[in-house]
Amino acid sequence: MYVYNPIALFPTYSYIKLEPLQGDTLVCRTPQPIVNIYGDVYYATRLRADVNDSGLAYLIDVPEGASEPNYDIKFVLRNDSLFQVPEEYLTYPGTSIQFPSVILGLTDSQGMWVQAGEANFSLVPPPGEPTQLPAGVKSEPYNLFSFDSDNKYTVRHSTELAIDGNDIYMTNPYGPDTLQWIHGTLSDGKVTFRPQYIGVDTRSNLHLSFLPATYVTQQNPDGTIGYLYFKADELVFDFDAEARTLSTDSTAAVAALINGGLDMVNAITGYRNPRLSPFPAQAATPSDPVIVMLQAYSEDLGTGMVSFDFFPLDTDGKALPTARLFYNLYLDDELLTVGPPDYNNVQTPFTNIASNYADNEYFFTSQEVHNVYLTRSFDKVGVQVLYRYGDQWYKSKLVSKSLDETNGISGPTGKAEAPVAQTWYDLGGRRVSSPAKGLYLRISHYADGSVKTEKVMR
Repeated sequence: MYVYNPIALFPTYSYIKLEPLQGDTLVCRTPQPIVNIYGDVYYATRLRADVNDSGLAYLIDVPEGASEPNYDIKFVLRNDSLFQVPEEYLTYPGTSIQFPSVILGLTDSQGMWVQAGEANFSLVPPPGEPTQLPAGVKSEPYNLFSFDSDNKYTVRHSTELAIDGNDIYMTNPYGPDTLQWIHGTLSDGKVTFRPQYIGVDTRSNLHLSFLPATYVTQQNPDGTIGYLYFKADELVFDFDAEARTLSTDSTAAVAALINGGLDMVNAITGYRNPRLSPFPAQAATPSDPVIVMLQAYSEDLGTGMVSFDFFPLDTDGKALPTARLFYNLYLDDELLTVGPPDYNNVQTPFTNIASNYADNEYFFTSQEVHNVYLTRSFDKVGVQVLYRYGDQWYKSKLVSKSLDETNGISGPTGKAEAPVAQTWYDLGGRRVSSPAKGLYLRISHYADGSVKTEKVMR
């Protein structure tokens, strides 16, 4: 038996092998090679937790009194589902935070953990079909506000809401590019959302669910504020029919979770004390994108790269709903199609790329920052932003840059001199000042004004 993408949050687009052991039990004998990054091979390896003065780490599992490591992870096959034989969870000293004692972790050739792994995972069929918006029902853009760390409504997210009689439909605010729908019911001025499966998310490589939750606030070991969530039966909003707003009690510790799986809390993101209000959208021309950098196509790497920014604003500086913003890419004036043969990880090709679209392989997005790896040679790249309002599309100017322009955006293919500056970004496109272990984008700036971007494993 073979398991695809065994480390969900670090997709390698490869398999691990499980062998029959006894009866319905199978075993994964690690380490197994699962990804090659610029010539360096990384492995899926059984690791055991180690807590020391530096914090939490995962090391090769050598049982007490044993002379050889334990590299095996066992699974049980039951009907159409596969379950890892469970390992215990431990509690971090001085806190209530739990962590797995054993993981299937990503390691280098020396067995060093590189900050990715899975614990006690299972493979089961999805719990039903995700909700679809009924034909003919129109949605409108909404703002979803939630508490920040100071318990103030300063965090705004973009979503869509549709009201069809007593049925309420809201898009997944975590991934507006996918238009996954969450269903609620309206009765006596209350809108109730219950736990439900909402579909697959390509950026996290997980089956997502909506979970109502309660929460408690706690201090993490590093001194930051964190939240411990508990699954609830329902999340209830007060509905103001005239203002068309939904609100929860700001004094109650309630939350809406976008969760990995349906049975237990594995929060991808949480919206504490959420409230929703209509987004004052109108017909408008989106502001122009800014191409920050081009990197020429490299035969050795198999990619080139464009980095560009655009903000969810119109030409007058007014906000636009993120869920209705898209962009087109042009290579040498030809509209780029995201799909085979250029992007084989996409099954259904498309040309209008959602502003938040990210697959963490070729497309990296964080707020206004977009980094896209291009899989064929080019001389010029163009970017155009699209805004959908009603049945109409409004477009920015088509902004283009060429590799031969001497403006500091051309990509070198083999710089020997040291860069004058370097910046680092994580897989979500967020800038980091001190990269820890893991995979990052490193952008090197040279004295001649040129720039080079690389994927780097630390």
